[in-house]
Amino acid sequence: MSTYGFFAAAGAVTAIAWLRRHHRAMGLTENEFWAALWLIVAGAVVGAKALFIALGWHHYASGELRFWADFGTGFVFFGGLLGAALAGGMFAWRRRLSFWRGADYFGVALPLGHAMGRVGCYSQGCCAGRASHPVQLYESVGLLVIAFIAHRVLRSVNAGKFSRGAAFCAYGFFYGALRLALDPLRADGRPERWLGLSPQQGIAIALMLAASAGVWWLGRDRPTTAARVTVASTHSAPSRSP
Repeated sequence: MSTYGFFAAAGAVTAIAWLRRHHRAMGLTENEFWAALWLIVAGAVVGAKALFIALGWHHYASGELRFWADFGTGFVFFGGLLGAALAGGMFAWRRRLSFWRGADYFGVALPLGHAMGRVGCYSQGCCAGRASHPVQLYESVGLLVIAFIAHRVLRSVNAGKFSRGAAFCAYGFFYGALRLALDPLRADGRPERWLGLSPQQGIAIALMLAASAGVWWLGRDRPTTAARVTVASTHSAPSRSP
């Protein structure tokens, strides 16, 4: 096994093991967990490949790449994230489960596993940065920080301080910010620019906006802390009626 394969596998195993440990907290039985996981993995592969083709269609139009012959070449993480989210949403809808309850745990597991995978990228030389910038290692460290932040938010969610989905949205926002900051340092970035931004930076901004909107949407009907305290005090106060 190559060094890249080792770190990629280690990242996947670490993320899956962490998720399985918390599958009951996600509201899933053992069978539901594995069924959801395989569907999400399939959605991630399809989404990652679809976005690569959409961004690099000229490689296929020119015959430089062929879909089936070169299927193992070229995947875009943002597409994989979208595909995984859609697959997870479909599974939750079909099984009448809470999507956001499970998504919060993926918000911790994804950056944790991804951080290890980026070390593999560094060893392989892919996703490289410009001279003197090991951008893969920068991203790996950033992902570990994001995993820590998402875990802290998840604890607050479980304590009732934040709405379900806040941890996943935190992951999405901070990962978008990380990619937005690191993309100019990458040596393999696409030359196309729109308003001075690469496609990856544009997607990163869209992810940050979507995550921000998600936090607002999920918390819009949630009473403020002061209101909850007032309501709790009202219900707990003894009756003074004669």
